[in-house]
Amino acid sequence: MSKKKGVFTKLSKSYFLSAKSLFSYVKKTLFLFKPIVLIISLLYSTILIPIGIIFGGLILFDWLSSITDKIRYFIIKLMETQSLLITNSFLSFILRPILLVLIAPFFILSVFIPKLSNNVGGDLAQNELSDVTSGVGSFKRINQIIWRAASNLFIYVSNSALILKPIAGIVAIIYSIILIIVGAAFFILIPLDFISRIIENIRNKIVKFSSYMQQKINKNMMTFLFIPIFLVLFAPLFLAIILIPKFTTNIDLEV
Repeated sequence: MSKKKGVFTKLSKSYFLSAKSLFSYVKKTLFLFKPIVLIISLLYSTILIPIGIIFGGLILFDWLSSITDKIRYFIIKLMETQSLLITNSFLSFILRPILLVLIAPFFILSVFIPKLSNNVGGDLAQNELSDVTSGVGSFKRINQIIWRAASNLFIYVSNSALILKPIAGIVAIIYSIILIIVGAAFFILIPLDFISRIIENIRNKIVKFSSYMQQKINKNMMTFLFIPIFLVLFAPLFLAIILIPKFTTNIDLEV
């Protein structure tokens, strides 16, 4: 599988290749029609290339989205570590739930860095609508981590020495109440995972469509004449849709 690239990188490449495909068609057309086809190619390319440059200028959003994913993923892994290690020792039992609760707001802060792009895998055919329900979004993952942490508190109590059970039990009850409250906040935000998955799939469909159109330009006279027009007309719509922000990350698919 080829390396994943951002939406704007892919779109920019598609528009540049579209301009190139115009001149590929000039080479294979009949000599009698070459002058007319060449003029049309020049006219179309003077529009397609600037659009490609515009999308290329937005590649910064690809990079920022990648950084945003890495930040969110790091916070999630840090939270997961605290949750998993709660049962390791009495000190972990006391401190790690506190650390987990303290780390959680940092993820909420990272949500305010909206993702205006996302990575697109090399095999675009795999980006189907069924992906909407696949994977685990950030909010759902964190909710699971917090519930596991609450469960691990009581696992530690059950495994602790008899002399520690009363104290550990009280601590577990207090901590679990706090964790349930924090988990409920993330549970409320889980619909954003689903919305973000839809946005991601729409972006992927746009990239797939533009790539498909670009490959068909030099197929025959009709595609040569009309596909560049479609690509130009769709460009503002592509941009408007792609710039709908994603406020979550599908951590098991993009990172």
